[in-house]
Amino acid sequence: MRASIYEPLVSGVSSDRSHLIYWTRISIWSDHGNLPSLGSELVAQERQISIVFDIHYSVSASQSIRRFARATALLCSQCCLLSAALDAPAQQAALPQANAPTLTVTARIVELDVVVTNKKNQIVPGLTAKDFNVFEDGKRQAIRYFEGVSGHALPAGVVIHSTADLARAPGAPVTLLVLDELNTRYEDMSFARYDLKKYLDAQPAMLTQPTELLVVSNSRFQVLCDFTMDRQSLLTALDKHFPEYPWRLMRSGKGGPGAAERLAMSLESLEQIAQSTAGHPGRKSILWVGTGFPAINTNESTNAQAAVIQQAIQHVIGMMRDSRITLDIIDPTITSAGTVLIQTPDDLDAAEDQNGEDPFEGDVNFQLLAPATGGSLYATRNDIDAEIAESIRDGNNFYTLSYSPKDDGSDKGLYRRIHVQVNLPGLTATTRNGYYVDSVAPPPPTTPATLNLDLKKMAADLGAAANGNLAYTGLAVSAHALSDAPDKQGVVHLAVTVATQGLDFSLLPDGGSKAEVTVLVAGFDRKNRMIGHTIQEMTAHVPPGDSAAQAATFQLPVEIMPHTTRLRVVVRDAVSGRMGTADIQPAP
Repeated sequence: MRASIYEPLVSGVSSDRSHLIYWTRISIWSDHGNLPSLGSELVAQERQISIVFDIHYSVSASQSIRRFARATALLCSQCCLLSAALDAPAQQAALPQANAPTLTVTARIVELDVVVTNKKNQIVPGLTAKDFNVFEDGKRQAIRYFEGVSGHALPAGVVIHSTADLARAPGAPVTLLVLDELNTRYEDMSFARYDLKKYLDAQPAMLTQPTELLVVSNSRFQVLCDFTMDRQSLLTALDKHFPEYPWRLMRSGKGGPGAAERLAMSLESLEQIAQSTAGHPGRKSILWVGTGFPAINTNESTNAQAAVIQQAIQHVIGMMRDSRITLDIIDPTITSAGTVLIQTPDDLDAAEDQNGEDPFEGDVNFQLLAPATGGSLYATRNDIDAEIAESIRDGNNFYTLSYSPKDDGSDKGLYRRIHVQVNLPGLTATTRNGYYVDSVAPPPPTTPATLNLDLKKMAADLGAAANGNLAYTGLAVSAHALSDAPDKQGVVHLAVTVATQGLDFSLLPDGGSKAEVTVLVAGFDRKNRMIGHTIQEMTAHVPPGDSAAQAATFQLPVEIMPHTTRLRVVVRDAVSGRMGTADIQPAP
Protein backbone atom coordinates (compact mmCIF):
# COMPACT_ATOMS: atom_id res chain seq x y z
CA MET A 1 0.00 0.00 0.00
CA ARG A 2 1.16 3.52 -0.81
CA ALA A 3 -0.18 6.98 -0.02
CA SER A 4 0.35 10.56 -1.11
CA ILE A 5 -0.77 13.87 0.40
CA TYR A 6 -1.49 16.90 -1.75
CA GLU A 7 -0.50 20.40 -0.66
CA PRO A 8 -3.34 22.19 1.19
CA LEU A 9 -5.24 24.92 -0.64
CA VAL A 10 -7.66 27.53 0.68
CA SER A 11 -11.14 26.60 -0.56
CA GLY A 12 -13.35 28.91 1.47
CA VAL A 13 -13.81 31.05 4.56
CA SER A 14 -16.09 30.79 7.58
CA SER A 15 -19.10 33.03 7.88
CA ASP A 16 -17.41 35.34 10.40
CA ARG A 17 -14.22 35.41 8.30
CA SER A 18 -12.19 34.23 11.28
CA HIS A 19 -11.45 30.73 9.96
CA LEU A 20 -10.30 29.42 6.63
CA ILE A 21 -11.50 26.20 5.08
CA TYR A 22 -8.52 24.29 3.70
CA TRP A 23 -8.74 21.47 1.19
CA THR A 24 -6.26 18.69 0.74
CA ARG A 25 -6.35 15.23 -0.77
CA ILE A 26 -5.03 11.91 0.51
CA SER A 27 -4.61 9.16 -2.07
CA ILE A 28 -4.13 5.54 -0.98
CA TRP A 29 -3.67 2.78 -3.51
CA SER A 30 -2.72 -0.85 -3.59
CA ASP A 31 0.76 -2.00 -4.46
CA HIS A 32 -0.86 -4.44 -6.88
CA GLY A 33 -1.00 -1.75 -9.50
CA ASN A 34 0.02 1.76 -10.42
CA LEU A 35 -3.16 3.80 -10.40
CA PRO A 36 -3.10 7.54 -10.97
CA SER A 37 -5.13 9.92 -8.78
CA LEU A 38 -8.64 10.00 -10.18
CA GLY A 39 -10.16 12.83 -8.11
CA SER A 40 -13.00 11.99 -5.76
CA GLU A 41 -13.43 8.44 -7.00
CA LEU A 42 -13.35 4.90 -5.70
CA VAL A 43 -12.20 2.68 -8.54
CA ALA A 44 -11.82 -1.12 -8.57
CA GLN A 45 -10.23 -2.86 -11.52
CA GLU A 46 -9.35 -6.49 -10.88
CA ARG A 47 -7.09 -6.24 -7.78
CA GLN A 48 -6.22 -2.59 -8.18
CA ILE A 49 -8.07 -0.30 -5.80
CA SER A 50 -7.54 3.41 -5.24
CA ILE A 51 -9.21 5.43 -2.50
CA VAL A 52 -8.99 9.20 -2.63
CA PHE A 53 -10.13 11.38 0.25
CA ASP A 54 -10.99 15.05 -0.18
CA ILE A 55 -10.52 16.60 3.24
CA HIS A 56 -11.85 19.99 4.27
CA TYR A 57 -10.35 21.40 7.44
CA SER A 58 -11.21 24.57 9.34
CA VAL A 59 -8.21 26.44 10.68
CA SER A 60 -7.99 29.81 12.35
CA ALA A 61 -6.89 32.55 9.99
CA SER A 62 -3.81 33.22 12.09
CA GLN A 63 -2.74 29.63 12.64
CA SER A 64 0.14 28.29 10.63
CA ILE A 65 0.18 25.64 7.93
CA ARG A 66 2.37 23.65 10.33
CA ARG A 67 -0.67 23.05 12.54
CA PHE A 68 -2.76 22.09 9.53
CA ALA A 69 -0.07 19.59 8.52
CA ARG A 70 -0.29 17.99 11.95
CA ALA A 71 -4.03 17.52 11.53
CA THR A 72 -3.56 16.07 8.07
CA ALA A 73 -1.03 13.57 9.41
CA LEU A 74 -3.50 12.50 12.07
CA LEU A 75 -6.18 11.97 9.45
CA CYS A 76 -3.72 9.95 7.39
CA SER A 77 -3.19 7.59 10.29
CA GLN A 78 -6.94 7.11 10.54
CA CYS A 79 -7.13 6.39 6.82
CA CYS A 80 -4.90 3.37 7.37
CA LEU A 81 -7.86 1.70 9.02
CA LEU A 82 -9.21 1.24 5.51
CA SER A 83 -6.07 -0.43 4.25
CA ALA A 84 -7.74 -3.82 4.46
CA ALA A 85 -10.01 -2.77 1.63
CA LEU A 86 -7.01 -2.35 -0.62
CA ASP A 87 -6.06 -6.01 -0.23
CA ALA A 88 -9.59 -7.42 -0.40
CA PRO A 89 -10.66 -9.75 -3.21
CA ALA A 90 -11.40 -8.04 -6.49
CA GLN A 91 -14.87 -6.82 -7.23
CA GLN A 92 -16.65 -8.36 -10.20
CA ALA A 93 -17.14 -5.02 -11.94
CA ALA A 94 -15.91 -1.48 -11.69
CA LEU A 95 -18.07 0.85 -9.64
CA PRO A 96 -19.81 3.45 -11.77
CA GLN A 97 -18.09 6.82 -11.63
CA ALA A 98 -21.43 8.58 -11.09
CA ASN A 99 -21.66 7.01 -7.63
CA ALA A 100 -18.09 7.89 -6.67
CA PRO A 101 -18.08 9.19 -3.09
CA THR A 102 -16.11 12.07 -1.55
CA LEU A 103 -15.25 11.71 2.12
CA THR A 104 -15.46 15.13 3.75
CA VAL A 105 -13.96 15.44 7.24
CA THR A 106 -14.37 18.55 9.39
CA ALA A 107 -11.87 18.62 12.26
CA ARG A 108 -10.88 21.07 14.96
CA ILE A 109 -7.44 21.02 16.53
CA VAL A 110 -7.25 22.63 19.96
CA GLU A 111 -3.72 23.61 20.97
CA LEU A 112 -2.84 24.39 24.59
CA ASP A 113 0.21 25.87 26.28
CA VAL A 114 0.33 24.43 29.80
CA VAL A 115 2.42 25.64 32.75
CA VAL A 116 2.96 23.02 35.48
CA THR A 117 3.98 24.02 39.02
CA ASN A 118 4.37 22.22 42.37
CA LYS A 119 3.08 23.21 45.79
CA LYS A 120 5.97 25.66 46.18
CA ASN A 121 5.00 27.36 42.89
CA GLN A 122 8.12 26.02 41.19
CA ILE A 123 8.19 25.02 37.51
CA VAL A 124 8.10 21.24 36.94
CA PRO A 125 9.94 20.13 33.76
CA GLY A 126 10.50 16.65 32.35
CA LEU A 127 6.88 15.46 32.09
CA THR A 128 5.55 13.41 29.19
CA ALA A 129 2.19 13.20 27.45
CA LYS A 130 1.25 10.22 29.66
CA ASP A 131 1.38 12.53 32.68
CA PHE A 132 -1.52 14.67 31.42
CA ASN A 133 -5.29 14.19 31.15
CA VAL A 134 -7.30 16.64 29.06
CA PHE A 135 -11.06 17.16 29.41
CA GLU A 136 -13.42 19.22 27.29
CA ASP A 137 -16.86 19.77 28.79
CA GLY A 138 -16.09 16.87 31.13
CA LYS A 139 -15.19 14.42 28.35
CA ARG A 140 -11.66 13.05 28.26
CA GLN A 141 -9.75 13.81 25.07
CA ALA A 142 -6.88 11.95 23.38
CA ILE A 143 -3.67 13.97 23.22
CA ARG A 144 -2.54 14.05 19.59
CA TYR A 145 0.57 16.21 19.85
CA PHE A 146 2.96 16.93 22.72
CA GLU A 147 6.02 19.11 23.12
CA GLY A 148 8.12 19.44 26.26
CA VAL A 149 9.37 22.56 28.00
CA SER A 150 12.74 22.45 26.26
CA GLY A 151 11.13 22.61 22.82
CA HIS A 152 10.44 26.35 23.09
CA ALA A 153 13.90 27.64 23.91
CA LEU A 154 15.45 30.53 22.02
CA PRO A 155 18.07 29.12 19.58
CA ALA A 156 21.63 29.43 20.81
CA GLY A 157 23.40 32.56 19.59
CA VAL A 158 20.23 34.32 18.43
CA VAL A 159 19.75 37.85 19.77
CA ILE A 160 16.56 39.80 19.07
CA HIS A 161 16.69 43.58 18.58
CA SER A 162 13.46 44.23 16.65
CA THR A 163 10.25 42.66 15.40
CA ALA A 164 11.99 41.81 12.14
CA ASP A 165 14.49 39.65 14.07
CA LEU A 166 11.71 37.39 15.37
CA ALA A 167 11.83 35.50 12.08
CA ARG A 168 15.17 34.06 13.25
CA ALA A 169 13.45 32.38 16.22
CA PRO A 170 9.92 31.51 15.06
CA GLY A 171 9.13 29.18 17.94
CA ALA A 172 10.54 31.32 20.72
CA PRO A 173 8.18 32.82 23.34
CA VAL A 174 8.05 36.61 23.65
CA THR A 175 6.75 39.09 26.25
CA LEU A 176 4.73 42.27 25.76
CA LEU A 177 4.68 44.68 28.71
CA VAL A 178 1.61 46.92 28.50
CA LEU A 179 1.29 49.97 30.77
CA ASP A 180 -2.42 50.68 31.29
CA GLU A 181 -2.56 54.44 31.79
CA LEU A 182 -6.15 54.49 30.50
CA ASN A 183 -7.83 52.66 33.37
CA THR A 184 -5.39 53.08 36.27
CA ARG A 185 -5.11 55.93 38.74
CA TYR A 186 -2.00 58.07 38.35
CA GLU A 187 -0.52 57.20 41.77
CA ASP A 188 -1.07 53.46 41.21
CA MET A 189 0.61 53.59 37.82
CA SER A 190 3.54 55.53 39.29
CA PHE A 191 4.04 52.72 41.80
CA ALA A 192 3.80 50.11 39.03
CA ARG A 193 6.38 51.95 36.88
CA TYR A 194 8.73 52.12 39.87
CA ASP A 195 8.51 48.35 40.42
CA LEU A 196 8.84 47.62 36.69
CA LYS A 197 12.08 49.59 36.68
CA LYS A 198 13.12 47.71 39.83
CA TYR A 199 12.54 44.41 38.02
CA LEU A 200 14.53 45.47 34.94
CA ASP A 201 17.42 46.76 37.05
CA ALA A 202 17.73 43.29 38.61
CA GLN A 203 17.99 41.52 35.22
CA PRO A 204 21.17 40.77 33.25
CA ALA A 205 22.19 43.15 30.50
CA MET A 206 20.86 40.66 27.93
CA LEU A 207 17.37 39.40 28.77
CA THR A 208 16.43 35.76 28.30
CA GLN A 209 13.31 36.59 26.31
CA PRO A 210 12.48 39.18 23.60
CA THR A 211 10.40 41.90 25.27
CA GLU A 212 8.33 44.78 23.91
CA LEU A 213 7.13 47.80 25.91
CA LEU A 214 3.76 49.39 25.06
CA VAL A 215 1.35 51.87 26.60
CA VAL A 216 -2.41 52.38 26.29
CA SER A 217 -3.52 55.88 27.31
CA ASN A 218 -6.36 58.34 26.83
CA SER A 219 -5.24 59.28 23.33
CA ARG A 220 -3.37 56.35 21.80
CA PHE A 221 -1.96 52.85 21.94
CA GLN A 222 1.71 52.89 21.03
CA VAL A 223 5.01 51.07 21.22
CA LEU A 224 7.58 52.63 23.53
CA CYS A 225 10.27 50.06 22.70
CA ASP A 226 10.22 47.41 19.98
CA PHE A 227 11.04 43.78 20.74
CA THR A 228 14.52 43.61 22.22
CA MET A 229 16.67 41.57 24.56
CA ASP A 230 18.69 44.64 25.57
CA ARG A 231 17.66 45.60 29.10
CA GLN A 232 18.99 49.15 28.77
CA SER A 233 16.82 49.87 25.73
CA LEU A 234 13.72 49.09 27.77
CA LEU A 235 14.92 51.18 30.72
CA THR A 236 15.70 54.13 28.45
CA ALA A 237 12.27 53.96 26.80
CA LEU A 238 10.59 53.76 30.22
CA ASP A 239 12.52 56.78 31.52
CA LYS A 240 11.74 58.86 28.41
CA HIS A 241 8.02 58.17 28.53
CA PHE A 242 5.98 60.86 30.27
CA PRO A 243 2.75 59.24 31.51
CA GLU A 244 -0.62 60.80 30.77
CA TYR A 245 -3.05 61.81 33.47
CA PRO A 246 -6.01 59.35 33.21
CA TRP A 247 -8.68 61.99 32.59
CA ARG A 248 -11.08 59.51 30.97
CA LEU A 249 -11.03 57.44 34.15
CA MET A 250 -11.48 60.46 36.41
CA ARG A 251 -14.45 61.70 34.38
CA SER A 252 -16.35 58.43 34.03
CA GLY A 253 -15.30 56.27 36.96
CA LYS A 254 -16.85 52.81 36.88
CA GLY A 255 -20.01 53.66 34.95
CA GLY A 256 -21.58 55.68 32.19
CA PRO A 257 -20.64 56.12 28.51
CA GLY A 258 -17.04 56.89 29.43
CA ALA A 259 -16.59 53.48 31.04
CA ALA A 260 -17.97 51.73 27.95
CA GLU A 261 -15.60 53.79 25.82
CA ARG A 262 -12.62 52.65 27.90
CA LEU A 263 -13.79 49.05 27.56
CA ALA A 264 -13.82 49.44 23.77
CA MET A 265 -10.38 51.09 23.75
CA SER A 266 -8.91 48.33 25.92
CA LEU A 267 -10.33 45.57 23.73
CA GLU A 268 -9.08 47.36 20.62
CA SER A 269 -5.57 47.43 22.10
CA LEU A 270 -5.67 43.66 22.71
CA GLU A 271 -6.98 43.12 19.18
CA GLN A 272 -4.13 45.18 17.70
CA ILE A 273 -1.59 43.10 19.62
CA ALA A 274 -3.19 39.90 18.32
CA GLN A 275 -3.20 41.19 14.74
CA SER A 276 0.32 42.59 14.84
CA THR A 277 1.90 39.44 16.30
CA ALA A 278 -0.05 36.96 14.16
CA GLY A 279 2.99 36.24 11.99
CA HIS A 280 5.06 34.98 14.92
CA PRO A 281 3.98 31.39 15.76
CA GLY A 282 5.59 31.32 19.22
CA ARG A 283 3.72 31.94 22.45
CA LYS A 284 3.09 35.60 23.32
CA SER A 285 2.73 36.60 26.98
CA ILE A 286 1.02 39.94 27.60
CA LEU A 287 1.78 41.46 31.00
CA TRP A 288 -0.98 44.01 31.42
CA VAL A 289 0.21 46.33 34.20
CA GLY A 290 -2.86 48.18 35.39
CA THR A 291 -6.50 47.87 36.38
CA GLY A 292 -8.11 47.13 33.03
CA PHE A 293 -11.54 48.21 31.84
CA PRO A 294 -14.37 48.53 34.38
CA ALA A 295 -16.78 45.66 34.96
CA ILE A 296 -20.08 45.87 33.11
CA ASN A 297 -23.22 43.93 33.96
CA THR A 298 -24.86 43.17 30.62
CA ASN A 299 -28.07 42.18 32.39
CA GLU A 300 -28.57 45.87 33.05
CA SER A 301 -28.06 46.73 29.37
CA THR A 302 -30.47 46.47 26.48
CA ASN A 303 -30.42 43.25 24.48
CA ALA A 304 -28.73 45.04 21.58
CA GLN A 305 -26.02 46.52 23.84
CA ALA A 306 -25.43 43.18 25.56
CA ALA A 307 -25.11 41.43 22.20
CA VAL A 308 -22.50 43.97 21.01
CA ILE A 309 -20.43 43.56 24.18
CA GLN A 310 -20.63 39.76 24.09
CA GLN A 311 -19.63 39.68 20.43
CA ALA A 312 -16.67 41.99 21.09
CA ILE A 313 -15.45 39.86 24.01
CA GLN A 314 -15.77 36.63 22.04
CA HIS A 315 -13.98 38.16 19.06
CA VAL A 316 -11.01 39.38 21.11
CA ILE A 317 -10.69 36.10 23.05
CA GLY A 318 -10.76 34.20 19.75
CA MET A 319 -8.08 36.44 18.26
CA MET A 320 -5.82 36.02 21.29
CA ARG A 321 -6.34 32.26 21.14
CA ASP A 322 -5.46 32.13 17.45
CA SER A 323 -2.38 34.33 17.96
CA ARG A 324 -1.30 32.10 20.88
CA ILE A 325 -1.54 34.89 23.45
CA THR A 326 -1.67 34.47 27.21
CA LEU A 327 -2.76 37.48 29.25
CA ASP A 328 -1.40 38.08 32.77
CA ILE A 329 -2.88 41.02 34.68
CA ILE A 330 -0.82 42.80 37.31
CA ASP A 331 -3.20 45.09 39.19
CA PRO A 332 -1.29 47.62 41.35
CA THR A 333 -4.38 48.84 43.23
CA ILE A 334 -5.63 47.68 46.60
CA THR A 335 -8.78 45.61 46.08
CA SER A 336 -11.78 46.77 48.09
CA ALA A 337 -13.40 44.43 50.60
CA GLY A 338 -16.04 42.17 49.16
CA THR A 339 -14.55 42.04 45.69
CA VAL A 340 -14.29 38.50 44.31
CA LEU A 341 -11.07 38.03 42.41
CA ILE A 342 -10.85 35.64 39.45
CA GLN A 343 -7.21 34.64 39.67
CA THR A 344 -7.02 31.00 38.51
CA PRO A 345 -8.83 28.70 36.07
CA ASP A 346 -10.55 27.10 39.07
CA ASP A 347 -11.91 30.52 40.05
CA LEU A 348 -13.19 30.94 36.51
CA ASP A 349 -14.88 27.53 36.70
CA ALA A 350 -16.72 28.75 39.78
CA ALA A 351 -17.74 31.94 37.99
CA GLU A 352 -19.05 29.90 35.07
CA ASP A 353 -21.08 27.72 37.42
CA GLN A 354 -22.60 30.91 38.78
CA ASN A 355 -23.15 32.70 35.47
CA GLY A 356 -23.92 29.74 33.22
CA GLU A 357 -21.85 27.98 30.57
CA ASP A 358 -20.39 31.25 29.25
CA PRO A 359 -18.04 32.93 31.77
CA PHE A 360 -18.72 36.33 30.18
CA GLU A 361 -22.50 36.07 30.30
CA GLY A 362 -23.78 38.66 32.76
CA ASP A 363 -20.76 40.34 34.34
CA VAL A 364 -18.09 41.28 31.82
CA ASN A 365 -14.93 41.77 33.84
CA PHE A 366 -11.39 42.42 32.66
CA GLN A 367 -10.13 40.01 35.32
CA LEU A 368 -11.85 37.12 33.52
CA LEU A 369 -9.62 37.55 30.47
CA ALA A 370 -6.56 36.27 32.35
CA PRO A 371 -7.67 32.70 33.19
CA ALA A 372 -9.72 32.54 29.97
CA THR A 373 -6.46 32.86 28.02
CA GLY A 374 -4.36 30.68 30.34
CA GLY A 375 -2.89 33.55 32.32
CA SER A 376 -3.09 34.70 35.93
CA LEU A 377 -4.31 37.72 37.87
CA TYR A 378 -1.85 39.23 40.35
CA ALA A 379 -3.60 41.53 42.82
CA THR A 380 -3.62 42.67 46.47
CA ARG A 381 0.19 42.41 46.52
CA ASN A 382 2.83 45.13 46.59
CA ASP A 383 5.73 43.15 45.11
CA ILE A 384 4.99 43.94 41.46
CA ASP A 385 8.59 43.25 40.44
CA ALA A 386 8.26 39.67 41.76
CA GLU A 387 4.92 39.28 39.98
CA ILE A 388 6.49 40.37 36.69
CA ALA A 389 9.35 37.92 37.22
CA GLU A 390 6.91 35.06 37.90
CA SER A 391 4.85 35.85 34.80
CA ILE A 392 7.92 35.94 32.54
CA ARG A 393 9.18 32.70 34.10
CA ASP A 394 5.92 30.98 33.21
CA GLY A 395 6.13 32.38 29.68
CA ASN A 396 9.50 30.65 29.30
CA ASN A 397 8.53 27.26 30.74
CA PHE A 398 5.46 25.55 29.34
CA TYR A 399 4.33 22.36 27.65
CA THR A 400 2.38 22.35 24.38
CA LEU A 401 -0.24 19.74 23.63
CA SER A 402 -3.15 19.47 21.22
CA TYR A 403 -6.26 17.36 20.76
CA SER A 404 -9.16 17.00 18.37
CA PRO A 405 -12.47 17.21 20.28
CA LYS A 406 -14.59 14.08 20.18
CA ASP A 407 -17.79 16.12 20.11
CA ASP A 408 -16.96 18.72 17.46
CA GLY A 409 -20.11 20.83 17.43
CA SER A 410 -20.15 23.98 15.33
CA ASP A 411 -22.68 26.18 17.15
CA LYS A 412 -21.27 29.67 16.92
CA GLY A 413 -20.80 31.31 20.29
CA LEU A 414 -20.86 28.04 22.25
CA TYR A 415 -18.23 28.05 24.97
CA ARG A 416 -16.28 24.80 25.46
CA ARG A 417 -14.71 24.38 28.88
CA ILE A 418 -11.21 22.86 29.13
CA HIS A 419 -9.60 21.24 32.14
CA VAL A 420 -6.08 19.77 32.24
CA GLN A 421 -4.96 17.45 35.04
CA VAL A 422 -1.49 16.14 35.90
CA ASN A 423 -1.42 12.52 37.04
CA LEU A 424 1.29 13.18 39.63
CA PRO A 425 0.25 14.36 43.12
CA GLY A 426 0.85 17.95 44.21
CA LEU A 427 1.16 19.40 40.71
CA THR A 428 -1.03 22.09 39.15
CA ALA A 429 -1.54 22.62 35.42
CA THR A 430 -2.47 26.11 34.23
CA THR A 431 -3.84 26.71 30.73
CA ARG A 432 -6.76 28.52 29.16
CA ASN A 433 -10.11 27.61 30.58
CA GLY A 434 -11.95 27.16 27.29
CA TYR A 435 -12.77 28.55 23.88
CA TYR A 436 -15.67 29.72 21.76
CA VAL A 437 -16.63 27.43 18.90
CA ASP A 438 -16.44 29.19 15.56
CA SER A 439 -18.90 28.38 12.82
CA VAL A 440 -17.41 26.64 9.77
CA ALA A 441 -20.57 27.01 7.68
CA PRO A 442 -20.28 28.50 4.18
CA PRO A 443 -20.46 32.30 4.17
CA PRO A 444 -23.95 33.71 3.59
CA PRO A 445 -24.80 35.63 0.41
CA THR A 446 -23.43 39.14 0.47
CA THR A 447 -26.04 41.70 1.47
CA PRO A 448 -25.71 45.49 1.86
CA ALA A 449 -25.80 45.07 5.66
CA THR A 450 -23.03 42.46 5.84
CA LEU A 451 -21.00 44.31 3.23
CA ASN A 452 -21.26 47.50 5.28
CA LEU A 453 -20.04 45.68 8.39
CA ASP A 454 -17.12 44.21 6.45
CA LEU A 455 -16.14 47.64 5.16
CA LYS A 456 -16.30 49.14 8.65
CA LYS A 457 -14.14 46.33 10.00
CA MET A 458 -11.62 46.78 7.20
CA ALA A 459 -11.49 50.54 7.74
CA ALA A 460 -10.98 50.09 11.49
CA ASP A 461 -8.18 47.53 10.97
CA LEU A 462 -6.36 49.66 8.39
CA GLY A 463 -6.77 52.85 10.42
CA ALA A 464 -5.39 51.27 13.58
CA ALA A 465 -2.43 49.75 11.75
CA ALA A 466 -1.64 53.00 9.92
CA ASN A 467 -1.91 55.39 12.88
CA GLY A 468 -0.05 53.21 15.36
CA ASN A 469 3.60 52.25 15.43
CA LEU A 470 3.14 48.51 15.97
CA ALA A 471 4.93 46.38 13.40
CA TYR A 472 2.33 43.97 11.96
CA THR A 473 3.66 40.53 11.02
CA GLY A 474 0.54 38.72 9.78
CA LEU A 475 1.88 39.27 6.25
CA ALA A 476 5.56 39.65 5.36
CA VAL A 477 5.64 43.06 3.64
CA SER A 478 8.45 45.16 2.22
CA ALA A 479 8.31 48.32 0.12
CA HIS A 480 10.61 50.64 -1.80
CA ALA A 481 10.30 53.56 -4.19
CA LEU A 482 10.91 52.84 -7.88
CA SER A 483 12.38 56.32 -8.44
CA ASP A 484 14.86 58.41 -6.50
CA ALA A 485 12.48 61.34 -6.09
CA PRO A 486 8.84 62.28 -6.76
CA ASP A 487 7.93 63.44 -10.26
CA LYS A 488 6.75 66.96 -11.10
CA GLN A 489 3.29 66.22 -9.71
CA GLY A 490 4.77 65.03 -6.42
CA VAL A 491 3.96 61.39 -7.18
CA VAL A 492 6.27 58.51 -6.38
CA HIS A 493 5.69 54.94 -7.57
CA LEU A 494 6.06 52.31 -4.88
CA ALA A 495 6.74 48.60 -5.25
CA VAL A 496 5.09 46.66 -2.41
CA THR A 497 6.14 43.02 -2.04
CA VAL A 498 4.15 40.48 -0.02
CA ALA A 499 5.21 36.90 0.70
CA THR A 500 2.69 34.52 -0.84
CA GLN A 501 2.87 32.22 2.19
CA GLY A 502 0.54 34.51 4.14
CA LEU A 503 -1.90 35.30 1.32
CA ASP A 504 -5.16 33.44 0.74
CA PHE A 505 -5.43 32.28 -2.86
CA SER A 506 -8.56 31.09 -4.63
CA LEU A 507 -8.48 28.79 -7.64
CA LEU A 508 -9.26 30.12 -11.11
CA PRO A 509 -10.93 28.18 -13.94
CA ASP A 510 -7.67 28.10 -15.92
CA GLY A 511 -5.85 26.33 -13.06
CA GLY A 512 -4.14 29.46 -11.78
CA SER A 513 -4.97 31.27 -8.56
CA LYS A 514 -5.46 34.79 -7.25
CA ALA A 515 -5.31 36.66 -3.95
CA GLU A 516 -6.97 39.99 -3.23
CA VAL A 517 -5.51 42.57 -0.87
CA THR A 518 -6.11 46.14 0.24
CA VAL A 519 -3.04 48.38 0.23
CA LEU A 520 -3.00 51.58 2.29
CA VAL A 521 -0.12 54.06 2.13
CA ALA A 522 -0.20 56.87 4.69
CA GLY A 523 2.15 59.87 4.93
CA PHE A 524 3.19 61.41 8.26
CA ASP A 525 5.01 64.60 9.22
CA ARG A 526 7.76 64.94 11.79
CA LYS A 527 5.18 65.29 14.58
CA ASN A 528 3.76 61.92 13.55
CA ARG A 529 0.52 63.41 12.23
CA MET A 530 -1.09 61.79 9.19
CA ILE A 531 -1.20 64.35 6.38
CA GLY A 532 -2.28 62.19 3.47
CA HIS A 533 -3.11 58.66 2.40
CA THR A 534 -4.07 56.52 -0.57
CA ILE A 535 -5.86 53.17 -0.62
CA GLN A 536 -6.31 50.62 -3.40
CA GLU A 537 -7.77 47.17 -3.88
CA MET A 538 -5.25 45.00 -5.73
CA THR A 539 -5.04 41.41 -6.99
CA ALA A 540 -2.09 39.04 -7.20
CA HIS A 541 -2.23 36.33 -9.89
CA VAL A 542 -0.29 33.06 -10.00
CA PRO A 543 -0.22 31.40 -13.46
CA PRO A 544 -1.28 27.76 -13.85
CA GLY A 545 1.44 25.33 -12.81
CA ASP A 546 3.54 28.01 -11.07
CA SER A 547 3.74 26.68 -7.53
CA ALA A 548 7.18 28.17 -6.86
CA ALA A 549 6.05 31.80 -6.57
CA GLN A 550 7.42 33.12 -3.29
CA ALA A 551 6.13 36.69 -3.37
CA ALA A 552 3.63 38.97 -5.06
CA THR A 553 4.60 42.53 -6.00
CA PHE A 554 2.14 45.39 -6.35
CA GLN A 555 2.93 48.78 -7.87
CA LEU A 556 0.95 51.88 -7.04
CA PRO A 557 1.40 55.66 -7.38
CA VAL A 558 1.46 57.68 -4.15
CA GLU A 559 1.22 61.47 -3.93
CA ILE A 560 3.82 62.77 -1.50
CA MET A 561 2.39 65.71 0.44
CA PRO A 562 4.71 68.54 1.56
CA HIS A 563 6.46 67.94 4.90
CA THR A 564 6.11 64.16 4.63
CA THR A 565 8.88 62.48 6.63
CA ARG A 566 7.58 58.90 6.79
CA LEU A 567 5.39 56.58 4.75
CA ARG A 568 3.65 53.60 6.33
CA VAL A 569 2.46 50.80 4.03
CA VAL A 570 -0.32 48.53 5.32
CA VAL A 571 -1.43 45.43 3.38
CA ARG A 572 -4.56 43.54 4.43
CA ASP A 573 -5.63 40.16 3.03
CA ALA A 574 -9.25 40.35 1.84
CA VAL A 575 -10.16 36.86 3.13
CA SER A 576 -8.42 36.38 6.47
CA GLY A 577 -7.86 40.00 7.47
CA ARG A 578 -4.18 39.26 8.17
CA MET A 579 -2.06 42.40 7.90
CA GLY A 580 1.54 43.38 7.41
CA THR A 581 3.27 46.76 7.58
CA ALA A 582 6.41 48.43 6.28
CA ASP A 583 7.82 51.91 6.99
CA ILE A 584 9.96 53.80 4.48
CA GLN A 585 11.51 57.25 4.28
CA PRO A 586 10.55 59.14 1.10
CA ALA A 587 13.29 60.86 -0.87
CA PRO A 588 13.40 64.65 -0.40
